[in-house]
Amino acid sequence: MDLIANAAGMVMDFISAMGTGEKVSTLTGLIYIVLSVRQNPLCWPFGIVSVAIWMIIVFTGKLYMDAFLQLVYVLLGFYGWYQWLRGGADSTPLPVRRVSARLWAWMGGLGLIVTIPLGLFSQHILHASFPWWDTVTTVLSLMAQYLLAKKYLENWVLWIVADALYVWIYIAKGWPGYSMLMGIYTVMAAIGLAGWYRSMRSGEAVA
Repeated sequence: MDLIANAAGMVMDFISAMGTGEKVSTLTGLIYIVLSVRQNPLCWPFGIVSVAIWMIIVFTGKLYMDAFLQLVYVLLGFYGWYQWLRGGADSTPLPVRRVSARLWAWMGGLGLIVTIPLGLFSQHILHASFPWWDTVTTVLSLMAQYLLAKKYLENWVLWIVADALYVWIYIAKGWPGYSMLMGIYTVMAAIGLAGWYRSMRSGEAVA
């Protein structure tokens, strides 16, 4: 009983250290990732709320590339919501599919081209915190979010890498709640990869 009480106390202390915006963004973010792993289109409105709040928080923390990323997430949230519901053949829900070699090459080349100028801009013009890590995770996350919106299986691979990097960044910034959320996202991304792979093999499209 003492062990349970101590664990509960640690959780409460952890939550109390979070700001109100961080709490709401974390809660809606957790709902988002669980629903997205389950291919439930309702994940998108929860995701939109979560990233809209977090956009404000990271902007005030001078992670400008991350703030820009959250803004794009909001726009991609509406796009992904539509795609999951009507993006398939004859306006049917999208099935899970694989990224082609051509799309990988296109995204990889574009990612390299975009990362360098954005990193330099973030470092020398915006004077952002962790400018290069902020830029790399931003580019990775944008690619992952696009693949998620189009229901490509490999989105989860990119999310595992990006979210693991965000755990370290947010710890360094003193945001324990969102760091914890990124840790959970990393685990859930691995679960999503396995679950979506099974769905793709069975040809399932969840409405």
